[in-house]
Amino acid sequence: MRWRLYLSLILLSLVLTFVMQNTETVNFNFFFWSFGLPRALLLLVVFMIGVSTGLLLVAGYGTRRGKESEKSKEQLP
Repeated sequence: MRWRLYLSLILLSLVLTFVMQNTETVNFNFFFWSFGLPRALLLLVVFMIGVSTGLLLVAGYGTRRGKESEKSKEQLP
């Protein structure tokens, strides 16, 4: 149980180090909009978009696979 605390503290220190080193503002242009964001925040947003896209794809694959297995069970004598 104590190793989780140590792992959490190490992860927190790595995240804080990352944020402190990436504080400069970068310009982000998307079609007609232009944003000025800290680099760490921009990377976090892009990461979260990627994670949510991956989760949606996995969830869609799982439901499709579940329907296919139900159909195969119905076809068995």
